[in-house]
Amino acid sequence: RVAQRCAEQLARQLSRADRLQLLHGSPGGMGYAGYIEVHGVRGPQGTVRLTMNDGPQGYNGYTKPTVGKGTQFPDLIAVAASFDRETAAAFGAAVAEEFRTKGCNVLLGPDVEIVRSPLSGRTFESLSGEDPFLGGRMAAAYVGEVHKRGIIATAKHWLDNEQEKHRQELDVVVGDRAQHEIYMAPFKAAIDAGAGAVMCAYNSVYGTHACENKRLLKDLLRHDAGFRGFVMSDWGATHDAGRSVDGGLDVEMPGDKGTFNQLPAMVDDGRVSGAAVDAMAAHVLTSMYEAGQYGGRYPGGAVNNNDVTTDAHREVATQVIIDSAILLKNREETLPLATKGKKIAMIGKMCQQTTVHTAPGVTPGDTGTPFMGQGSGYVPTRRTSSLLNGLKTHAPGAASVSWSADASAAKNADVAIVCASQWNVHEGWDRMDFELPEAGDLVAAVRKQGGNTRIVVVGIIPGAVTTWWAHHADAVLLLLMPGEQAAEAAGRLLTGAASPAGRLPVTLPPNGWKPLGGWPAGKDHQFLTEQYPGTQPKPFAQYKWGQHLVANFTEGTLVGYRWFDAKHVKPGFPFGYGLTYTTFSYDGFKAECADDRVVVSFTITNTGRRAGKAVPQMYVSFPSLLPTVRQLRGFQKLEVAAGATVGATFVMTPEDASYFDEAKKRWVSAVEKRERVTVSVGASSGHILWKESTGCGLPALEVK
Repeated sequence: RVAQRCAEQLARQLSRADRLQLLHGSPGGMGYAGYIEVHGVRGPQGTVRLTMNDGPQGYNGYTKPTVGKGTQFPDLIAVAASFDRETAAAFGAAVAEEFRTKGCNVLLGPDVEIVRSPLSGRTFESLSGEDPFLGGRMAAAYVGEVHKRGIIATAKHWLDNEQEKHRQELDVVVGDRAQHEIYMAPFKAAIDAGAGAVMCAYNSVYGTHACENKRLLKDLLRHDAGFRGFVMSDWGATHDAGRSVDGGLDVEMPGDKGTFNQLPAMVDDGRVSGAAVDAMAAHVLTSMYEAGQYGGRYPGGAVNNNDVTTDAHREVATQVIIDSAILLKNREETLPLATKGKKIAMIGKMCQQTTVHTAPGVTPGDTGTPFMGQGSGYVPTRRTSSLLNGLKTHAPGAASVSWSADASAAKNADVAIVCASQWNVHEGWDRMDFELPEAGDLVAAVRKQGGNTRIVVVGIIPGAVTTWWAHHADAVLLLLMPGEQAAEAAGRLLTGAASPAGRLPVTLPPNGWKPLGGWPAGKDHQFLTEQYPGTQPKPFAQYKWGQHLVANFTEGTLVGYRWFDAKHVKPGFPFGYGLTYTTFSYDGFKAECADDRVVVSFTITNTGRRAGKAVPQMYVSFPSLLPTVRQLRGFQKLEVAAGATVGATFVMTPEDASYFDEAKKRWVSAVEKRERVTVSVGASSGHILWKESTGCGLPALEVK
């Protein structure tokens, strides 16, 4: 509250022109979001202004002098797959340090939207995956480290921005319970951790554009979520200056030729009040004060051309890939590879891909493998290497490491490593299907050659894929849009220098699932499928661009694994699933009441020959809510040495045993409702090892 009072005082001291200057970007789009000369309350560096840049997974450097001078970290979906708050914290710290060194004090991230539909084009940017609890814990860790370094983190995109197709025309209708429990929850966690900005989205909600929506920006964001910072628009997401001010928008981006250029005249003729402008400016200044940018932590306010990558940051990127790598299958301990004296064939174009995606300042032909989603968050780099080179580096004792685009190199090989990638993912459009291109054809071609060749599939994925080809493979290792250190991390993982430790942040659908209608050439694409309800009243193909489209989220809270559980549909692989190079057993479960909390304790034993990381997960369900489905309420990542046993504890708080009551229009706990809840612990949402019904905090009720 001190920062808020200081900001309000400073805003009153500024001229009207200075206050208005804070409320829109300067010409040039991605650069300054306004600046002020601080009259009478100067910061340590004098003039303090906002400089903002994408993105959530590294400084993108889209202008030519800075291109390739920041680390291309993995995309945020990889951080979600780590199921590890320490990994999220290390990631956020490294990204913030690069922003600070570049002289940039507003980071346009993280993306914390829920993966409602697994074909969403920006799934790769989601720090939440398909679960709000996972997203909230990861966002808090990420944002907390950004905030510590004096950088303003931006939680985006508020709210219900769950697809890219028709994102500007779409009007979302969603119930209050789903809104609070599913879609708002990760934002609330980011705000509580110090996010100083929230970016409102392109879509409409409840019939009104998000960036002029009182219900979203004032009622839900400021009142319910307790946000005190500033709300900025997505680029070009404003439509009317007066409605945006009235609705709760503070900063219009990018600002050049925007609607907020009308504000001086609107204040003069009384259409916008001076008090409204004061409050908007104070929101911006509050975030700057809370980030310490008037207390010695201002990073400079002018973007420089320094190369801010470091060996330490590249190692952070590598460790994120390792901690998020998901081992789906490992028949007879095919992985890690015993490379000494072995003939290894790498199969597929993606093993030896040598062209990086075109971006401003990057010319085609720069070497590297394009393992990052495209759009505003893309980070150009010249430091990537092929997966083939990564394996060669870490398998010096192999008899041979060969490569072919087709399956020919696999003939007489001891091991064939098939590389496949769903790399063509982009902000602005959605994926057409769940396929992992070339995986099935290449695996079948290798298997057709006969012999005893072991087949390993290394898949680069942005989110959910079908794995119908996996039963022909001996091992399957998935990396989630890993960025520039993909080759180094893959080399370590394949040879056992590191062990995969990731878990699925999204459910993999059953084999054969396809979106309705497809996406034939020249035709529109009906994005939301029957399996993920809440579709349009008629297919998108019957609409034209610019029309008002309605998406009714009729599934309510049944998003992701909740839907599979409620419908009794067996997924391809469940949320939270992932193997390691060892095995674990869980034992000694015990639940005890500690006032109104449930303390669950148990042990985990590493029953294999290698060290590994176990990821126990706690779920709760409310028998009074129909359908009754499990909801994630806890996870830990524990390193366990071979043969060792460690203790683990989960504490279920009253908040964990709460849900949003639509009739009361507020959160209620099971204790208040005098209800029992079921607590479960498992290795994934589909592998529950223990569960109990509890009534801790209720009179005459005990755990049993």
